[in-house]
Amino acid sequence: MRRPRLSQAGTAPKAGTSLRSLEAIASLILVFLVTRLFTVLTLRLESVKFVINDISYYGANLYALREGQPDVMAEYPIPAVWILQALYELFGGYYEWTPYFMVTFVLLDALVAISFYRHGNPWGCLFWILFTGVQGAVVWSRFDLIPAALVAWACMLVMTHPRIAGGLVGLGAAIKLWPALLIGPMLAPNPLRDKTSRGRLIGFVVVGFGLAAASLLTHGWSRSASPITWQGNRGLQVESVPASPLMFLRTFTNQPLWETYLSEFNAIEIRGEAPGVQFMLQVSTVLTALSILLAAYLSYRLIRNLRIGDARLPQAILLAILTIILATIVVNKTLSPQYILWLGGPVAALYIHQGTGWLRRHVNVLAVALVLVGALTQFTYPWGTYGIMGNPLGSGPETSVLLLRNLTLVVLTGYALYLTLRSSRRRGDTASV
Repeated sequence: MRRPRLSQAGTAPKAGTSLRSLEAIASLILVFLVTRLFTVLTLRLESVKFVINDISYYGANLYALREGQPDVMAEYPIPAVWILQALYELFGGYYEWTPYFMVTFVLLDALVAISFYRHGNPWGCLFWILFTGVQGAVVWSRFDLIPAALVAWACMLVMTHPRIAGGLVGLGAAIKLWPALLIGPMLAPNPLRDKTSRGRLIGFVVVGFGLAAASLLTHGWSRSASPITWQGNRGLQVESVPASPLMFLRTFTNQPLWETYLSEFNAIEIRGEAPGVQFMLQVSTVLTALSILLAAYLSYRLIRNLRIGDARLPQAILLAILTIILATIVVNKTLSPQYILWLGGPVAALYIHQGTGWLRRHVNVLAVALVLVGALTQFTYPWGTYGIMGNPLGSGPETSVLLLRNLTLVVLTGYALYLTLRSSRRRGDTASV
């Protein structure tokens, strides 16, 4: 009889170890399938089907691009259009586009979950499955799962494969802009002294700047800059945090002053002539500038306070990334439901680096809160959309859920900031970390 292999400690492995692993895999697969089956069933409802209209929007514009109309999808960076165009051609054109697009994004969703599991992170895998599952079909019908997946993989590989992690963030920045803010915390510790952080910077520059240069050379400055000008021209979206006070007033004061409409940017906005709209747009602009300063400060703090070999380094980087993404979402005058996807990667990756100390319970709180945010977001879109945008007044229950979601995001931003500051203190400042 073949003797069982001994472990390094000189003892045989415990019976049932592989069985428990197989049970875990089976459980995760079951959760994934059940949550996705629920989404598929909801798409049969007429009140929900419109959630996949964006796929038709992509297809119509890509068809126009194929027919020689270059000025399409100006809200997307050129590399993003290249990716969509490649998928479009692969799947045979506009009329066969929607089901293949959705299947591709289901597989991408599953691939991220599998990646976390294979990196010894079953709890991060479970979180990702639940987090994306509760958000419904918007996960499969919007482009944002791609940058969210890239950031998730970058967070997963931030310590083990620095150049790849930096390159993934650079690719995310090239196709969706906001991930560019995340390279700052990834430069900790000091890139002048540490080859790991320097590797992240090299990966980011090579991929991100390389794609930016390719865009500029092939399409010129005007088209390359159009996503920024497009965003700048948008109005106050009803789902955004800055719009929350006005959404409360329009619903609960019986004052029909804040009319909502579908704007030219394919978003539900409050008309700019309504009281308070221009003020809240200015508030959003100021907060956006402050959020960029916050990202710069957190990056500087991590580079200054953390040293090579510091065990807190991966925790601090991931918490800073989460804080920056939350702040970016909260201050924005637009908050489309797919933006919530951006938050999943750093929290899932935190399960790899939480350790056994003070951070473990906080990661669990963040995970549960974000699953709740995801569920509330699906309720606001598509389930509660008609109630929220109803004219002349919004519907109380639906608007209340929206306001609760936004309040939770604000609280989570403060919470994540606290955790980031705590994890990045100088060693001499506290004995608690």
